[in-house]
Amino acid sequence: MGNAQQRRVSRANLNFTGEGGDGGMSIQEHLKLTPYQSQLLQATWSKIRPNSATFTQIFKLLCFKSTLAREIFQKLSIVEGFKSDGRCDLNMHAKMLCDMMDSIISDLNQPSKSVQAKCTEIGVSHHNVNETSAGALWESLGECMAEVITKVDCVRSKREAGKAWITVISFMVDAMKNGYMDEFRRHHVSRNSVTRLNETRVKQ
Repeated sequence: MGNAQQRRVSRANLNFTGEGGDGGMSIQEHLKLTPYQSQLLQATWSKIRPNSATFTQIFKLLCFKSTLAREIFQKLSIVEGFKSDGRCDLNMHAKMLCDMMDSIISDLNQPSKSVQAKCTEIGVSHHNVNETSAGALWESLGECMAEVITKVDCVRSKREAGKAWITVISFMVDAMKNGYMDEFRRHHVSRNSVTRLNETRVKQ
């Protein structure tokens, strides 16, 4: 992804970090999407959605760019070899991300808080994906999503479509990362507290 696009994603992240006082704002209102941008999002999504390979490509690109992502999915593939549901493999992650995006784009008038909560919960559920913090991995995911989606012909041909997609992607990924980081820190602090308590008991 180009440096200019990375800066755009980073600026969008700053806009949606933390608890906003948006009350009952819709996604469209919260993200300050124009009616034209909203129309472009839904029109381009209708062309992107049927191609399931788009989201698989996102995760393949992530694994190509991130050693940590590659190692995590390799471990998951080994674990899933002993299961039958395959809920954790790359293809299932691609499907779940696609479904999440569909639930957002299909109704841009739904409350932004409810969407933010769903994205946050996804982040929370990944708190144990790695022993050390994988916060940067979420940023890489956002960059890969933006890179793949903005290269789709119907998006690339319209400047406002690309801007709108980067805005939505930033909102999604920022909420997921915040959920992950909060839960990771909570468990990390808890583990450290238990370790210190055990060390104190041993010394006594």
